[in-house]
Amino acid sequence: MINPITFAIRHKYLKDTTLPLLALVSSLALVGHVGAQEVDKDNIEKIAVIGSQIKGAEISEALAISQISAEDIERMGIDSGDDLLRLIPENGQNYFNEAGNISGGVNAARGDIGAFNLRNLGTGNTLVLLNGRRMVNAATYQTEEVGGSFVPVNTVNSQIIPVYGLNRVEVLRDGASAIYGADAVAGVVNTVTKSNFEGFNARVKWAEYENLPRNDQTLSMQWGKNLNEGKTNIGLTFNYYQRDRVNSQDDPRWSKSDQTDRLPTDSPWYGHSEWVGDSANSIYPQFDIISSVNASNSLRVNGLVDASGEFETYPAGDARCQYMLTEGVCGAVDGQGTYRYDLNENRDLSSELDRTNVFFNLNHQFDNGWEAFSEILAYQSHTNLIRHPTAPVSTSKLVVAADNYYNPFGPCGSPNRLPDSVIGSSVPCGGLALQIDNIRFSEKSRSVDNDGNTYRVLQGLRGALGDWDWETAFAVSRDKKEDVTHNRVSATLIQEALNDTTAAAYNAFSGGVDNNIERALIDVKRISETKLTTFDFKFSNGSLFELPSGYVGFVTGFEYRKESFVDDRDDRLDGTIQYVDEDGDTYPFVSDVVNSSPTPDSQGKREVSSVFAELQIPVLDNLDIQVAMRYEDFSDVGSTNVGKVAFGWRPFEPVLVRGSWSEAFRAPNLVTINEDIVARQQTRTDYVCLYAAENGGDPEQTSLECTNSIQRVAQGSDQLKAEESDNTSVGIVIEPLDGLAITLDFWAIEKHNTIGLLGEENHSLLDLVYRLEQGLNNCGSVTFNPAVHRGEVDADNAQFYTDAGICAAGDISYVDDQYANLDTRTVKGYDLGIYYSIDTKFGRFKFDYNGSFLKTFEQQAGGDALLLVKAKEDGLIPANYPVAGFADLIGRDGNQDNKHSLILSWRKSRYGASVSAYRIGDFYQSALTLEDGTRYVIPAMTTVDATFDYHAKIYDTETRFRLGLKNLTDERAPLAASSFGFFEDAHQDYGRYFYLDVKTSL
Repeated sequence: MINPITFAIRHKYLKDTTLPLLALVSSLALVGHVGAQEVDKDNIEKIAVIGSQIKGAEISEALAISQISAEDIERMGIDSGDDLLRLIPENGQNYFNEAGNISGGVNAARGDIGAFNLRNLGTGNTLVLLNGRRMVNAATYQTEEVGGSFVPVNTVNSQIIPVYGLNRVEVLRDGASAIYGADAVAGVVNTVTKSNFEGFNARVKWAEYENLPRNDQTLSMQWGKNLNEGKTNIGLTFNYYQRDRVNSQDDPRWSKSDQTDRLPTDSPWYGHSEWVGDSANSIYPQFDIISSVNASNSLRVNGLVDASGEFETYPAGDARCQYMLTEGVCGAVDGQGTYRYDLNENRDLSSELDRTNVFFNLNHQFDNGWEAFSEILAYQSHTNLIRHPTAPVSTSKLVVAADNYYNPFGPCGSPNRLPDSVIGSSVPCGGLALQIDNIRFSEKSRSVDNDGNTYRVLQGLRGALGDWDWETAFAVSRDKKEDVTHNRVSATLIQEALNDTTAAAYNAFSGGVDNNIERALIDVKRISETKLTTFDFKFSNGSLFELPSGYVGFVTGFEYRKESFVDDRDDRLDGTIQYVDEDGDTYPFVSDVVNSSPTPDSQGKREVSSVFAELQIPVLDNLDIQVAMRYEDFSDVGSTNVGKVAFGWRPFEPVLVRGSWSEAFRAPNLVTINEDIVARQQTRTDYVCLYAAENGGDPEQTSLECTNSIQRVAQGSDQLKAEESDNTSVGIVIEPLDGLAITLDFWAIEKHNTIGLLGEENHSLLDLVYRLEQGLNNCGSVTFNPAVHRGEVDADNAQFYTDAGICAAGDISYVDDQYANLDTRTVKGYDLGIYYSIDTKFGRFKFDYNGSFLKTFEQQAGGDALLLVKAKEDGLIPANYPVAGFADLIGRDGNQDNKHSLILSWRKSRYGASVSAYRIGDFYQSALTLEDGTRYVIPAMTTVDATFDYHAKIYDTETRFRLGLKNLTDERAPLAASSFGFFEDAHQDYGRYFYLDVKTSL
């Protein structure tokens, strides 16, 4: 990547005039000036320049911008937008990756999708542009942890942006809301296409993986032609990409979900539960007889069930078998350990994919010098992904009816009732109903088909009127995703099958063999769509008036956009088809899809209008200043004003000092405002219960159960405000030698009113604080934390709470949590760049290095979270009870403090070669932190790529042959406690692969 440092900044200072007044006066002057001047036909250019909207703005040379050329993208072997973002040091984790979302289900953003996340500040804080104009957000969204729980986030899909046939990709590493509007908090990524290409290129690429049965194919074509004596240029770029799936069984490293064996036995983390990724839910369930089973009951006397009436099932021949239930399945008293299911038996790390990108442009220059420009972007994808089979959530139990045909404790006369010699005389002739405590419907794995399509149509016009350049454009964009999951289980249909008295019933005692599961299988759909309509008009003058040190540049303009989303959930999720469980719970707290939380249909829209102005001021011969301001008005969340000041100062020729201060903002996304009530199941710790267990005489939790599935209920809020940030940066550029540039930029972002949720565990901690403050006084009349809804107090367990000195509490039924502006996030760091190119008799050499270093990443608590932090500091709650989400986040769960890229390339005549290296620094996995505070550190990972090129002329056609090796040293991702044994949001684990890339040009 190359920073565009090309020449000195030579201008002067603007006097003490306020920007709004100047913008108004200049705009009025513009009206009279335009009418009096003739059209300049010889100097029509785009107004937009990354970091500035003034045509030809020299201040852009003083902004912190990284630039990736089309040649660099091809040399890196890039096939998609997420591959490109992974190699940009300033970009953080891609939380939308398929391997990392393996447990996200239908609520994850699935299919061919990647997320922008500059500075790791969070998805949605990066503005994404195509040729200087805003892109539509992806149709699907998912959640990220902000504060103590998960909130909806959305992003432009990085895969819809073509990576072939580009001019360049620009990354503005600075807040730019005053220049471009909402969401430019962490920075801006702008993709620039070629607008005047003439000729024809065709490119074929084949990739083969050393460790995997996978290959990738890419076919790309680019065509352009000048017409009308050069006044018209038409261009078309086409790219088709296909890849095979990557499955857990393709490599022994991923073949088991229990990763314990990959640790040395003397490791302090050996045996930690986080490594045990297999599931207690399997096709061999655990059952609980619903009727009471006293000590004299024959089932207990004969050793079929325990005191609670529970028993396990196993495959015949298992060492734990105590009696036979069917020919292939045995039973045993509960307590032998459940039969565990290997979740990696058959599931994909990445899907099978077909993707097509098309980009069309048409530019025509009229006789008066005005220019019309048209752009059409089209994208289409199809993926198929295999997921692990589904299992019910613990809060909605399925029941085997007493007269179920296959019930071994069924009615007298049933062919499947166990003989009296086994079950004794206590089982009534009506049979006994059985609650299923653990089961996984592993007869069939889930598979997901995801179809995505996007279009963007833009028509613009630009020209010059006297000294003024103007530009306007209208664009319509749409993104749509259709996600269909096969082999899901309907709760209603499976319960009907468990109630069936005929041989067509579901047989929970067959070990998955011919058990009639087909009658309960369903497809689950999610159809999502986003739309974006934009219109803008702007006037720019690079020489508004002259100061002693040069001309003042100015731009002012108006922008309008309308954005909307529709998220249409399956009838079995949105309450159209409702399921009622044995406790009477139904929608919106329970859905009809086993192991999927109920989710209503959701939609929303907003209109946004903004006016902006920007000045480039030559203060001195060697000092330029940029001043910008924007007013943006939202139809749903009010309005905001933001400003920016940037400077570039060259004290002497080889040195440039640059810096900026800006305000930026991110409007609440449409989901957090418009989402209806949504319930989600999460396994969480109830700290009121834990405090009672630890301080009331049950430290091993033999009676109390304090970690279980807790339901969180949340909904959108129209009271949300925009997140606001203060961005600062200061840097230096040194050019000591011809061809050598060294850049160093220090930056800081402080974002206020971050939208998040307090979280289920934090709410239980807050409930504990109120109970500790209350003691044992008036327990029957105090509500404590009203957000925590609890069931009736269990009389058998109440004494533990009393002995701990707090009022007794029932189990948490759900937590009512609301999206709110909570906290402050502070991120600081610096970027280092070294760029050198030299021509020698041995060829041309280029060296590019970029490093991004994170020094501070903190989330500071506010509101109720601050109360919890203070309670912990005061010793009211135990020091080892974590206040989730409000701490130093640097180095935590992928927030690595350094990331690097290095490219060394050589070219001489028809030969070329390159070596590239990419390094991600170490970080720790918080879930593995030991009780003494010792952290599990995931070490840094470095990969090296290499290419060799040969250019030849074949039948008068220029042809380039390239052999590439990705991950030359076959580096594998370091071990982490995760679904596939590596930290999927930060790393890949595919090992070495080779590709042949052939390109012809006419």
